[in-house]
Amino acid sequence: MFKKFIYKIFIIFILLAGVASAQISYEEILDNPTDLELNLNYAKQQESSGNLKLTISTLERLSMLYPESLEIKLYLLSILIKMDSKVKVDLMIRTMLNDPNTTTETKKLVAELLSDTGTRKKESKWFAYLDMKYSQTEEDNISAITKTKTLMQEGNIIPSPEVDSRLIVEYDKTNTRTSSLTVGKNINDSSSLFFNFGLDINTINKKETGDSDVASSSMSYFKVIGSHYISPYVYWTKLNYRKSADYDTLGLGINNTYIINEKNNLNYGFSFSDTAYVRTSVFDTAKDNDNGTYLSFIRHNYNLTKKTQLGTKLTLGRVESIKEFDSYDSKGINLSISQILPFGTLKLKSTYLKNDYDEVESFVSSTIIRKDESLVTVLSLDGLLNKVIPFNKFKKKYDKENSIFYTLNLKQSDVSSNILNHDIERNFFTVGLTKRINLSELF
Repeated sequence: MFKKFIYKIFIIFILLAGVASAQISYEEILDNPTDLELNLNYAKQQESSGNLKLTISTLERLSMLYPESLEIKLYLLSILIKMDSKVKVDLMIRTMLNDPNTTTETKKLVAELLSDTGTRKKESKWFAYLDMKYSQTEEDNISAITKTKTLMQEGNIIPSPEVDSRLIVEYDKTNTRTSSLTVGKNINDSSSLFFNFGLDINTINKKETGDSDVASSSMSYFKVIGSHYISPYVYWTKLNYRKSADYDTLGLGINNTYIINEKNNLNYGFSFSDTAYVRTSVFDTAKDNDNGTYLSFIRHNYNLTKKTQLGTKLTLGRVESIKEFDSYDSKGINLSISQILPFGTLKLKSTYLKNDYDEVESFVSSTIIRKDESLVTVLSLDGLLNKVIPFNKFKKKYDKENSIFYTLNLKQSDVSSNILNHDIERNFFTVGLTKRINLSELF
């Protein structure tokens, strides 16, 4: 399995030559608030989505971090003019004209920007976009067959059920169709409010059980206070399975990124989620699986260069289940490296977790309390599709707004457990395409 995984990683690196610049996510900015190139790209992305106030807050922070960059100041000035912010425009002009580093050419550019103010239309405070995504995941062990192909039952070792290509399947494909609507409002220059509504439809190719629909919604708030970037959030998901028990999850939490300096920042958070299973005539004991999860983490990010970041994350969690043998304490560490390349962003993450369960599960063993150790490694690559297809005709006809993105993702999950039933290795490969539709003009 490991050799196959390494081979897939090698193939991904070969494919790098045709990959595009990545769509910058909100979470990446929270984790990398001092990364110049990443934040500039994020500012341009928000500008294209009509989110000008978040663009301004990003550029103002960069202007403080890189005070000698006239490019940032000019970009910020152009956005302030769009927003018709007279006070800020006047302050920016005075600052630039009094700066001895401002060249004559730059002063001419400022004059040109000011002469164009009469043709600018004030942007709405609201913005919205719709993401339509299709992805396919190949998995070599979708039924989670154990490494030894054996199970433990009442202390005895028995063989795993035979593979039948219906209920017990090794290799299979899962197709996912996703629609996600994001609506946001810029409250002021340092805060924003986001709402998200999504629906996933998951279809498995061969395996009869596991098809599902997932409805989700969330609300998050973003606030900048000094060197702190605070984001509380709440979310709800409803999972509707075919031939399995359904459940709802309600969660809430708060994250904060604290900027230490240009090279270092800390990201930490706390969250709680409650999962409730739906009891029916078919799944009359489903409620017995209800559980609550507590999670805390702290992550240190180090910007090795403007394009390379190293990250270390420590996690501590607790799962409380109605079934005591499913309750456990969890602790772990995550190491990551992100590299922004001319043709895309490459990420490599590895997570080690150790789970210690509270009690024995008598049906499995009357003496052994379950202990798991897992290592999950993920290699991912995201980008613009029109950078992969080197034809201007495609861009002009199908993607004028640079709004089609793709995803490549390799994941290996290796779980070692003292209970054979959970001693499992799985490999995944996902390819996805996303089309983003800007709806900001509706507001």
